[in-house]
This record gives sequence, structure tokens and C-alpha cells, in this order.
Amino acid sequence: MQKKNLNLTKNHIKIKISTTDWVLDRSRDFFERQSKWTGIAVAFLMGMFVNIFSDPNVNNLRELLNRMFNVHIRSLNVLSWFAVIIILLLTLGRFLLKMYFRKHSYAVKLAEIYHEKVDSSIQPFSRGRIAWGLALTLQSCPDFRKGWSTEKIQIQYDPTKYAFPRELDESYRDYLEKEFRTKYADDKIRLMLIEDPQAFSDAPTLVLRVQETKWSQVRFYQDVIVRDLNERTRYIEQVLNTRIINFPNSLCLHLVIVTSDGYLLLTQSGPKVEYYPNLWACSIGEQLNLSDLKGSEEKFVLNWVERALLEELGILPDDGYFSPDFIHVMAVILEGDTVNFALVTLIFLNCNREELDSIIDKRPRTDYEFQKWEFISWDNIPNQLLDPKPTRIYHPSTGIRMFYAGLSKFGAPGLNRRLGWIKSNPARVIKNKISS
Repeated sequence: MQKKNLNLTKNHIKIKISTTDWVLDRSRDFFERQSKWTGIAVAFLMGMFVNIFSDPNVNNLRELLNRMFNVHIRSLNVLSWFAVIIILLLTLGRFLLKMYFRKHSYAVKLAEIYHEKVDSSIQPFSRGRIAWGLALTLQSCPDFRKGWSTEKIQIQYDPTKYAFPRELDESYRDYLEKEFRTKYADDKIRLMLIEDPQAFSDAPTLVLRVQETKWSQVRFYQDVIVRDLNERTRYIEQVLNTRIINFPNSLCLHLVIVTSDGYLLLTQSGPKVEYYPNLWACSIGEQLNLSDLKGSEEKFVLNWVERALLEELGILPDDGYFSPDFIHVMAVILEGDTVNFALVTLIFLNCNREELDSIIDKRPRTDYEFQKWEFISWDNIPNQLLDPKPTRIYHPSTGIRMFYAGLSKFGAPGLNRRLGWIKSNPARVIKNKISS
């Protein structure tokens, strides 16, 4: 089917997404929603099989199948045929769509439509990937509605410690003495990503391989080496072409907080924060720590999220405000201004906006990196992404966090309609803010 411009709503901007892609994306949603019927159909057939097989008059497989499927013997056997059809259609349909979406993504095409929102330094790498601002997706989850669960992510710890190449030793030692130690009291251990991760719809577990580095090594690399655009470009090309990450970084968690009444938390960093002062983010960030690597590998991300909630918001695991089932890891991204890496993750809290506001205001926190916070509704996400005159100055990765949040909430077609309406009606951009 040839591509054509689709008017998805009366006021929708015309965009170049094929009818085929739109239909297939909606079909994938349909098959995912109806997947429970496969289990029901299998259970029905197994029950029929057991009941008939236990009959002593059934002596062979032919007789068993005849009793299960011959509608002339019993008209209700038509249900057995319906069960088989359901199993075949849903299983085959889901398989074929998964194979198709390995190489085709409605969400990627949607992001490419708004390529003007991608920084010029990232645009050369954004084809076929979701990108926004200075952030570029390395690996996105197979299902944007669900994300990866924390149990589907394994953090594998490599015991070797990072060391600079010999040619950088002298420059690093000079930086350590003259700059780093004048700013930082401690040279803490950080955990760096050492390989571009991969995951597929039929093998959905995401493996993150990490090793130890020092905070001074990360800062030297980001303050000295990749300040040069050519060096940043070279390292980004290396990651994308070879999947090898052999430079210091600090794997970060970008956690988007969603309340039970449908609001997202925005926080503003304080003026004394060393990096990105006075910038708004959606919602909080936390670097991976050795203390998170306890228990089984499948528990590491949950430990990480729990620590972030405790340190940044004062929320304890026993408070009952969240469950592991409501943590959706959406993507692994590369932050182009520092060539650092992060997990974009959504968490749906079991408290409303007013309750969360009170928690942040009254409970003690380990970190006080932000002093101001606000809330925006789901419907305001498209406005924030496309607002030509934003009322807040955002952290460089906030745009891609909001984009993934929109994919999770609305799906790619739904986010497309909302972004298209905003783009074609710029005067109607909502600027409502609900302050703390």
C-alpha cells in the first residue's frame, strides 16, 4: 500500500505515516488486548482432552479427536473448533506483527516527523531511532504500554575496574589535582555501562553490563574530552557502530513520577547544584550505586528505584505507595551533551497529587537537589513537548522522558493525534500549571 497523508482528526496536521503502519499499529494493540483469549482457549481444549481421555471407552487418538471435534456427534464440539481458530489466529497474528515491528516502528516515524525538536548534533544519528532534544534512544522496550518490568532487566556486574588509556593518564592526574579536588570532597565509585544493550520482542529481557569507574574519571571525560563536538560525535558513532562503550560514564535512572489521579511530577534543581542548576525535569534522577546490586540480578533495578524514591522523595517501600508491578522501564537512552547513559522509567504511585505534594513538603529527604516542584496533567504532555515559548527551562533529557510518557499513556497513534492537533493549533497551547 502506498503512503498517503492521513487526516487523523478534523484539525489534524497532515503527516506522512502510511495507512499500513497505522492499521498495523492498531492491530498490534488489538492482539495484545485479546491475548488472554489464547490462554482461555488452551485451557478449554485441555479440559476437553482430560475429560474424554479419562473415558475408558476411548481407546485411541483417532477416537479421542473424533469426540473432541466431530460436530455430528455433538453440536457443542463447534466450540473446540472456535478454540483452535482463536489460538491459531492470535498466536500467528502476534508473531507476524512482532516480526514486522522489529524493523518498523510507528513511534520512531512519529519522532522523525518532529525532527526539528532534535538537536543538530544528534540529528545525524536519529534516523530509525526515537530522539528528542539532546537525547537519543539506544534501545526501547518492545511494548510502550507496558515497558519492561524490573524483573525483565538484568544488571550484570563486571568486577574489573575502568582505567584510562596511558595517553590520558597525565591529563587526568592534572585535572584531578587542579579541578576535581577543588569541587568535590569524595571521589565516589560509579557504575558505567560498558555495552550498548539489545532486546527483542521474542527475547525481551534487557541485559545491562556495568563495571566500576570513579566519579573523577567520569567528570574528566565529560568536562575535558567530550566538550569538543568532534569528540562527542566520534564517541557516539563508536557506540552505535560497535556497541562498545569503553569510556567512563555514570548509568543514571530518569524516573517519571505519575500520581493516581493522572498528574506527572516536575522538579526544579536548586541554584547550588553543580550540574544543570535551576532546570526543570520530569521528574527525578538517580545514579546507579553499588548498594543497589544486592540479591539477584533481576532485583537490582527495583532496588535502584526504591532508593531513588527514598532519597529524592522520602517514600519508603513499606509505605504502600508503589508496587513493582507499576514500574515500567521504557528505554535506554544516550544523552548527547555528555555522552552519558540513562534508563527512562515510569512509576505509577498509589497516591494522588495532593498526597504526594504533602509527602515532598513534610517528609525528610536524603537529597535536597530540588526545592521547587509542580504537577502537570497527562493532557499537558503534548503542550510541553511543542510549546514554542516554554515557561520553564528544562533539563536536556526532559523532552524524551515526556515523549516516552506520552507513548505509555496514549500509544503512538494517540500521541500522534495530540501532537498533530497542537502543531496545527499553536494558539491553543495549554499553559496551565498546578504549583505546589
